Amino acid sequence: MEELMKIEGLKMYFGGLKAIDGFDLTVNKGETLGIIGPNGAGKTTLFNAICGVYKPTAGKVTLEGKEITGTPAYKMAKMGFARTFQISKPLRGLTIFDNVLAAAGVHDYTGIGSYFHKSHTPEVEQKVEEVIYETGLAGVANKKASDVSLGYLRRLEIARALVTDPKLILLDEPCAGLSNFAINEITDLILHLKEQKRSIVLIEHNLPLTMKVCDRITVLSYGKKICEGTPEYVKNDKQVIEAYLGEEDKD
Repeated sequence: MEELMKIEGLKMYFGGLKAIDGFDLTVNKGETLGIIGPNGAGKTTLFNAICGVYKPTAGKVTLEGKEITGTPAYKMAKMGFARTFQISKPLRGLTIFDNVLAAAGVHDYTGIGSYFHKSHTPEVEQKVEEVIYETGLAGVANKKASDVSLGYLRRLEIARALVTDPKLILLDEPCAGLSNFAINEITDLILHLKEQKRSIVLIEHNLPLTMKVCDRITVLSYGKKICEGTPEYVKNDKQVIEAYLGEEDKD
């Protein structure tokens, strides 16, 4: 498979705390890769270090062969990174449609001059409608984000990511706090994106879901990789069985 993103020797230290300590990872185009590990393993910190929320202490991140280590988050978004968060933070006073529409402008907001250009073009609005339909939000498109359930907000996070035409989608626990019904809906949506050969990195404490949707899984423990392989390989790894499978992950 063709390489999309590569992480080499990534370190993220907070004083004496080694949250990420010499982490290596390759993400290929069109694959769904899962990252699992127990509470405090460093998974969300890893996402933050990749996406520019934190500047790594050391190491290297490349996207399609170009080094992007420490690039600010807003620039990462323009380069093709789309990331969802554990805690959904929509523009609560806006409708679901307008929330997705706001995200669609990420490539247009290039400076003060962009304020004088119309962003709500028919082409952009059509694209937003397509993404809303694809993510199962059509029935609540005109409702304010403050008035819909958490399950819809999780799908809104994914919709806002998709509308930016991302090269890579990072999903940070998209099923956290959801009912079984809502989890099934998110699972179906991820499988739909997988069928489209989207490039996805998934953090998820729901291990059956991770095993179902991922081509490959990396296991993280105290900032270090301890296992990597197919779901079947990881599921049968003795160290993973003893230390991680079945533990509730709240990182």
